[in-house]
Amino acid sequence: MGEKTACPECGNEYEALGIHWSRSSCSAPELTERQKEIVVGLLMGDGSLNRSDKNPRVIVGMISPNYLEYLDETFGCLSTGVQLKKTAAESAKDCRDRGFRPNAKEENYSDVYIWRTRSLPELHDFNWYKTGKKVWPEWIPMTPTVLKHWYVGDGSFNNKNGNHYIQIAMAKEIENTDKVDNYFKRMNLPTPSNYNIRKRKDGGKKCDAVFTQSASEELFEYMGEPLPDFEYKWPSDPNF
Repeated sequence: MGEKTACPECGNEYEALGIHWSRSSCSAPELTERQKEIVVGLLMGDGSLNRSDKNPRVIVGMISPNYLEYLDETFGCLSTGVQLKKTAAESAKDCRDRGFRPNAKEENYSDVYIWRTRSLPELHDFNWYKTGKKVWPEWIPMTPTVLKHWYVGDGSFNNKNGNHYIQIAMAKEIENTDKVDNYFKRMNLPTPSNYNIRKRKDGGKKCDAVFTQSASEELFEYMGEPLPDFEYKWPSDPNF
């Protein structure tokens, strides 16, 4: 038998809490403002919105289980937990079988985990896929929570020639840099100093929002403490 979760409305425990909500007078609790901000940050980065069911769910897959456990705890009964999606050995075997990397070894790969929310009516509000591809809305409130979850998903902390700075990938919005600038301007935050655009091997383009060292210092202070598994993306020296 699977693990049961208590319905916060009636107090009873169910293996399939979502089915209980859909077939009874009980309903899922509304997302808190913090949870909504996390959803925004996730969708800006590695997260996706699965719309195959009646109601959407947020899905995040990555090699950072402690971060996913943090999400699971933060969303409580609105989360379905963290599962192992693919082991390092399986990933290496897949690469060998497809001929992509004939000599792929397990030690060069990591286990991949997946986290999901339950299917929630509220998540229709986050449908950024109306054109068939993900398009960020014109207005995103770049709160510390939104920025932090976008950064851990798609950002990196660089140290080149004594210059410390952050950059965040945003290839899907490569044509909308003014829109991204406005996300920061509206919150009185420093805007990217430049957008590093370059070609990928497949002919597509990469794009990173790059911040100066002083702007990066301000953004780290704004975001606050790092999230689990992503401490390495924060400076170890508080006076960098």
